[in-house]
Amino acid sequence: MTFRVKKITRFDKPALLGLNELLKQWSKKTQITPTYFKKLAAQSHVLALYDGKNMIGTVTLIPLYKLSGVKGSIEHLIIDEKYRGRGLGKKLMLHAIATARKAGIKTLFLTSEPQRIVANILYKKLGFIQKETNYYFKHLI
Repeated sequence: MTFRVKKITRFDKPALLGLNELLKQWSKKTQITPTYFKKLAAQSHVLALYDGKNMIGTVTLIPLYKLSGVKGSIEHLIIDEKYRGRGLGKKLMLHAIATARKAGIKTLFLTSEPQRIVANILYKKLGFIQKETNYYFKHLI
């Protein structure tokens, strides 16, 4: 099988449907609207992995313009449950890393929950270093 990675740069209804199907495997209550999807595609690097016409994976690279330079955040690496264990997460991550380099991003950040054992192993194999930190968040709504 040949898998291809495509950067989604504008609204596309089949892409929106594919992303929402993948999101169901990440969180049963998270879905994105067409309006949000348009903003996401315009401001981030939304990468989708396809098997033929079927979207089977995604990862998002978000540029962060900070006083200390351009950084990037990797978000929502999701591979369809039926395709896991084939090295496709690695394929998507390598594509995201290459995209970051082309965009002039010097440092990448990501977070991963401890129970995501396979994902954490992958990130370490790709050279990500686990950092001891105080990670804070605040819900605004």
